[in-house]
Amino acid sequence: MSAVPQVRMSLEAFLVWEQEQEPRYELVDGEVFAMAGGSTFHAHIGVNLAATLREQLRPRGCFTFHEGMKVRVGADVVYPDVVVSCDPEQLERSLVERPALIVEVLSPSTESFDRGRKWALYQQLSSLQAYLLVSQEALSVEVFVRAAHGWHYRREAGAEAVVELAAPPCRLALTDVYDGLLARLG
Repeated sequence: MSAVPQVRMSLEAFLVWEQEQEPRYELVDGEVFAMAGGSTFHAHIGVNLAATLREQLRPRGCFTFHEGMKVRVGADVVYPDVVVSCDPEQLERSLVERPALIVEVLSPSTESFDRGRKWALYQQLSSLQAYLLVSQEALSVEVFVRAAHGWHYRREAGAEAVVELAAPPCRLALTDVYDGLLARLG
């Protein structure tokens, strides 16, 4: 993720401007950032996650989006790798304002942002119940779950590991998350 030279915008101006841009951009603290391209592993893991989540959560009325869907946090706009919204009105909106689950697949170029500023933004979303950071270098998922007094952290790792979430209710076996990549990461 890299800043566009000397470009600062309001949320309203950004949303109009961004519709006409080829690459995707994020808006954080009024500053515009170009999105970095991902690796094949990154894309593969994202598709696996989106497919598994969609299969489990669609019957519960939730919508799963892979890349391409903006999340609004106040005056900021970001693109998670996978986002789940259980808002019944979501399909009538062009961006997600009430996500239940957000997943970021970690990349060397964006990891510090995903763990830092982006995570700080996501914590402002009262609807967010879980945040996952997924490694593309090892079978490992970091799980942040909303609790009564903050966020609880745990890490699930290895071929036998499973991420279970109460909200939204789903179960992610790491063998499904990393399907097609197990021999390379095992």
